[in-house]
Amino acid sequence: MAIDQGGVSAVSAGDLLAQDLRIPTYQRPYSWKPETALQLWNDVQGARTDTERRGVPYVLGAVILHKEEAYFNVVDGQQRLLTLRMILAIIDTNQLILPQNKATPVSRVWTALGTRISALQECEREPLADFIKTRCQLIRIVTDNIDE
Repeated sequence: MAIDQGGVSAVSAGDLLAQDLRIPTYQRPYSWKPETALQLWNDVQGARTDTERRGVPYVLGAVILHKEEAYFNVVDGQQRLLTLRMILAIIDTNQLILPQNKATPVSRVWTALGTRISALQECEREPLADFIKTRCQLIRIVTDNIDE
């Protein structure tokens, strides 16, 4: 694999999601079922207590990106990144806005996550978002060769 110099690094979920990430047309659409997204939610919830106690970050796995001019195409990790983005969006908007088309995987996952997040006390939401943004990490791998 042609990895950029310094192309492997641990990065917080918040820093990674703040970058200009794009889903290239060759990627399959979002396909996680609510059960899979809720498993990620449960993992993050459980890890929050454990990592705060031990003082270590919670690693969510690797994400492979292809550098394309001023942005990055997501080659691997799309489902996880989009699910994290949905969790943060639901927490940040502080309300459950249901998508119009309820038949898509995104809509079904959004609804399931929204239901789970709405069960949280108001005072729990912002600390959880902060945990995801700052203490959850991903291994960021950047390649400069699309064929890789």
